[in-house]
Amino acid sequence: MTLWPSKSGKIALLKKVPLFQGLSDRQLQQVARLAEEVDVQAGKRLAAVGDIGHELFVIATGEASVKTRDGRSSRLRAGEFFGEMSLIDGGPRSATIDAVSPMKLIVIGHREFWSLLHTAPQLSAKLMRMLSQRLREAERAHTA
Repeated sequence: MTLWPSKSGKIALLKKVPLFQGLSDRQLQQVARLAEEVDVQAGKRLAAVGDIGHELFVIATGEASVKTRDGRSSRLRAGEFFGEMSLIDGGPRSATIDAVSPMKLIVIGHREFWSLLHTAPQLSAKLMRMLSQRLREAERAHTA
């Protein structure tokens, strides 16, 4: 894993991520300051079912495969995120996620995640909406 050098490049990238759209420049600067940028190679395991998660991953570029405990699979692409459930409830990861292609990730640790939620209430609201959508999609898939 390698780190990206440019803070201005990180902010430009954050502006393109739906989760961070609508944040002020000051809030984006705070996200950039608290988040780590990581490059990963294809094939890298990013999360495993049952592990305790300590970070939120936002996909800047690339694609990841998702395999849930019940065997369902899907893909995550640029602009999507994962890991928030373990950060919110302290529970184990609910899916195994592997990099399908080389990826650029924005990684936000536990303490930084909670700091951001306190200072950017609109980020909390977006996360709640997205979690609700994911729950509804999971219910539909389960009953189909």
